[in-house]
Amino acid sequence: AVVSTQSTGLTDCITKVKLTTTTTAVILPDGGQVSYTEPTADYKIEKRLIFVLVPGYMGDHKTNYVLHLAEILLHHGIWPVIFTDRGKGGMNLKSAKFFSAGYNDGLAAVMDTIMDDNPAANYGIIGISFGGMVAVNTLYNYHRREELVVQILLSTPLESMQTVHRLNSTSRAKLFYSKPFGSRIKKLLAHNESVFSATSNDKKLFKGLLRSESMTDIDEEFIAPMFGYKSAAEYYQDICLTKCLRDIDIFTICINSDDDPCFCKTMYPREVIEGNPKVCLVTTTAGGHYGFAGLGWPFTHATYSDKMVAQITSMILADVT
Repeated sequence: AVVSTQSTGLTDCITKVKLTTTTTAVILPDGGQVSYTEPTADYKIEKRLIFVLVPGYMGDHKTNYVLHLAEILLHHGIWPVIFTDRGKGGMNLKSAKFFSAGYNDGLAAVMDTIMDDNPAANYGIIGISFGGMVAVNTLYNYHRREELVVQILLSTPLESMQTVHRLNSTSRAKLFYSKPFGSRIKKLLAHNESVFSATSNDKKLFKGLLRSESMTDIDEEFIAPMFGYKSAAEYYQDICLTKCLRDIDIFTICINSDDDPCFCKTMYPREVIEGNPKVCLVTTTAGGHYGFAGLGWPFTHATYSDKMVAQITSMILADVT
């Protein structure tokens, strides 16, 4: 299904979050480390519905928009858990492996942990931007995906090849996304050089990283070869969400803005979405990239995506109670 609606504009300003949390590290079989963050025990909420939040490319459990979304969920009686990937959130890399937009063993490990610790709960996942790609590609091959009731994707590029082309063909996207994110990834990994010194291949990967200037450069020189792809183009083809959306058996809600500089309305895979009754696309006329301002903002301190997520998750909570 495809639904069009209204959002009044773009905002990147969110009220200060007062949520108190605790973070738990998860060590992976290769020695790598991820973590999950949840509210402290002071919050007396029955864990009937748990949502795992997968942040954007550079987001983690300390990022304001992620904590804000967690606070919204908690306010509506839903237990939020924030996933933080390898090398993010102040964690050093423990092995010579970063993360990609494909299947994520760290996210799967965190999902296993949450489900094992809360066997009576119901589960959902919210992926934001790049995190939505990680979520979909992971759940598509996740051995316990039938235990999830829904996945919600916010400003997630649904067609990777077209998104990459857009990020490299418009000055706006290059200026605000591709190059700045490339610089931030390099800065994030700069102090982890020691873990890439064990083998000649690891050293080669790190040198490729240092040569890169943009997100697509990093994908070509660092991410693609790290995960066994011959090129970034092969990597983009493999992580493209259209194949997942065509066959996915988890109820999936995609919320996107028509004026997203990374993924605009001409790029929606409408035929794929309309062909799977489990998938729904909700579009807004404005909102940019995860910046859905609602009527009355900033005085209401609530964004359009806040209200959408609150409505959807509250209905699910009522249904499973």
